Amino acid sequence: MDYDLPRYRWRKPLSSYVKVKSVQEFVRFILENRQLPESYIVRFLNVSIDNFDNKFENNYTERALDVFKKMISADEPIGIFGDYDADGITSVAILGTFLSCLNKKFIFKLPTRDEGYGIRVDILEFFRDLGIKNIIVLDSGSNSREVWLAAKEMKLNLLYLDHHEILCDLDREINLVNPHMWGGDLLCSAGIILRFLMLLDMFNSCCDIFPTLLELATIGTVGDSIELLGDSRIIVKLGLNQLRKSTIPGIRNFFNVKLPYITIEDLMFYLVPLINSAGRIGKPDLALSFLLEKDLRKSIEKCTLLETLNQKRKAMQSQFFSTCINILNESLYSPSVHFLKIDNCPKGIIGPLAARLACSYNKPFFLCSGDQLLYGSGRSPGNDVDLIDLYNQVTSEYPAINSSFINFGGHQGAVGFTLKGNAFPEIKKSFERFRIRERIPILNIDISFDGFSIDDNFFRALMAMTPFGFGNQRVLVCTRGIEFKDFESSADYSEIVVFKHYNNIRWIIKNNRQISKSLLNAKFDAVWEAKVKIDGIDFEFLDAKMVFLNCY
Repeated sequence: MDYDLPRYRWRKPLSSYVKVKSVQEFVRFILENRQLPESYIVRFLNVSIDNFDNKFENNYTERALDVFKKMISADEPIGIFGDYDADGITSVAILGTFLSCLNKKFIFKLPTRDEGYGIRVDILEFFRDLGIKNIIVLDSGSNSREVWLAAKEMKLNLLYLDHHEILCDLDREINLVNPHMWGGDLLCSAGIILRFLMLLDMFNSCCDIFPTLLELATIGTVGDSIELLGDSRIIVKLGLNQLRKSTIPGIRNFFNVKLPYITIEDLMFYLVPLINSAGRIGKPDLALSFLLEKDLRKSIEKCTLLETLNQKRKAMQSQFFSTCINILNESLYSPSVHFLKIDNCPKGIIGPLAARLACSYNKPFFLCSGDQLLYGSGRSPGNDVDLIDLYNQVTSEYPAINSSFINFGGHQGAVGFTLKGNAFPEIKKSFERFRIRERIPILNIDISFDGFSIDDNFFRALMAMTPFGFGNQRVLVCTRGIEFKDFESSADYSEIVVFKHYNNIRWIIKNNRQISKSLLNAKFDAVWEAKVKIDGIDFEFLDAKMVFLNCY
């Protein structure tokens, strides 16, 4: 067998036997092995709005509902402030659609990337100068102490609906709805505003718009990479079904032209980038207008403008990618971590560009741009299985991080930061001296079978577990004691089909010519990732080991 196998450490399931081989029991078996709490398992198996998290109904929410009702009854427009990404835009679209149903006037404000994320005092002044005293802040505000104090001084009435982690002590008088306050299900802001509105008695008079609100909340949830468990799973599972017969003219036209079906991948790779393109290199107002537009002809025109922006964003990203490659090729030094500054790169493409560079060079990549202030992003190479925990490694190995950066935050695989331009040379030296702690990634096997003898209900269970995504990873399957005897391969070995259950359920090896040759005439255990498609399932090869090796 090839020397580089196995490439991962294997963690076998906590339980190895499925007692009853029904569809639901297979799903329950996998979720229990993932150590999901029983309350989540029950709601995972029974997707319904009746199974929304009841912790959402609490004293904080009740107080916010009272404030919102007073805003509705007041004889003046409501101000709405959102964000420039898909979650912030869809949140405003949800609230705007609901207020329109009530014939309530509103004025919205979305920031550009250059203006920056979050509610600010000058935004309050913008609404105050328009004579608006009642303002709803979506997708920010949980940590905006300066804004809370300014709102009091200006005698403005603010209501916040946000999902970001709360990092400061809350003012007792703040009207905030944030699941972190009561340990509820994780939701994006679009999911929070949907759930919030559904608690109103007056929502019953607007039932006809619920499908539209559900679609928008689904787009926001997928766009913000919220874990697909609890309420967020319910929203996305139901929302994907609804999007196939979308009530939003622009989306209906977009997918009828582009795709015959709609999956979570279609949202991630087509619609969300389209919506985000307005905020990345233009104004997010265009994306919001596209989602709110009721006239089909006008929605097609706005979609065309968004597609033009998205193509421009792709072209700019490719241009700056080439610039980065040229800079790196001129250097003979190859550090284990790259920290690079480029000129005039729009904020909206720095993150995607850093991710592409990290994958190209197979090492962590930090990229920034600006003049006196540099705005940047750091990304890890790899996928969900072998991401490097950039945030924790950097903050633990670089104690001066807080004094060297104006802002530095993030999570596993990605960080964002701001620093002063004159601090860049020294920070670059420090970062490029890093020795990232590499680890052997772990494959958390969900279920094991002897060979390819697998009950059909298992395949149905995989279909039932969709959609897969953050928090609900694709299922990893171990097949024990298998041999390759008969298989189909393409001429260039780019894809080898090692076994078929039916024409649409295949076990395949992709782009592994040497590995596939080394597995011939051997008996081994293998791990596969189940990729559920519209018309079937592909189990893609991840790793293998000889049967006498114990790599668990």
